[in-house]
Amino acid sequence: MNVLGTRDPSRCSSAVGLALVLLVVLATAGCASRPPEPDAVVTGVAVARERVVLPPEAVFEATLLDVTQPDQPPVVLGRQRRAPAGQPPFALQIPYPSSRFVPKGRYEVRATISLEDRVLWTTDTRTPVPQDAAYRRVSLQLLRVPPHAATVEAAVPLALTHWRLVELEGEPVPVPAEGSAAPYLLLQADEPRAMGFGGCNRFLVDYAVQGGRLQFAGLVSGISLCLASGATEERYLAALAAVQSFRLQGRQLVLRDADGQPLMRLEAAETLLQ
Repeated sequence: MNVLGTRDPSRCSSAVGLALVLLVVLATAGCASRPPEPDAVVTGVAVARERVVLPPEAVFEATLLDVTQPDQPPVVLGRQRRAPAGQPPFALQIPYPSSRFVPKGRYEVRATISLEDRVLWTTDTRTPVPQDAAYRRVSLQLLRVPPHAATVEAAVPLALTHWRLVELEGEPVPVPAEGSAAPYLLLQADEPRAMGFGGCNRFLVDYAVQGGRLQFAGLVSGISLCLASGATEERYLAALAAVQSFRLQGRQLVLRDADGQPLMRLEAAETLLQ
């Protein structure tokens, strides 16, 4: 029998044991959600295609991306940031976790020079990273982004960005189920072709850009039928055919019709390493 003011040893030991279990669970959960530490480096050099003197506030950024799954936003494996950037050429030192570099994966490095969150220079071609760990060195060429009213507020380049559709004809686009791809658009840089996903089918389409004008033509799509997303896809592809101009605002892309009215809004998407 316990006397008031005394402690039951069995209850104390049980409480201590439970506390230890909770601590272990919390610690394990924390480790599980923490991305792996970088233990390797992609090296190389980034040069400008023309002579340039950058302002002191310019920022250089190079990013190692996992682009293995084309219908999903690229996964950021590592990032190098120099602020202030200094002057080109830039030596590349991009740290990344080697455990996330798998034999059948596809990896690329892209780079930008920005000023006050506005992109001034960017890589305009895909630069793959060799699979052999001993040769993970790349050479990048930075191209000046032509100044134009449509791009003066851009934080990311128009081409090679994974643009996720977030608004269509003034209505929010529903978030897809977990594990499913969201409708998106990606403009190639080395040829006037774009690829994308409408929510049900992948598609390819030609594009032409000049200044702030942007048009799509010759769309080729799959023929799968989807009850849940078929209507959204039909509207999305029809809206693409009506696009006549664009405007980049930060990390958002607005596509407009012949009257300058917004047809859709897309956001630059990328996935941080988990």
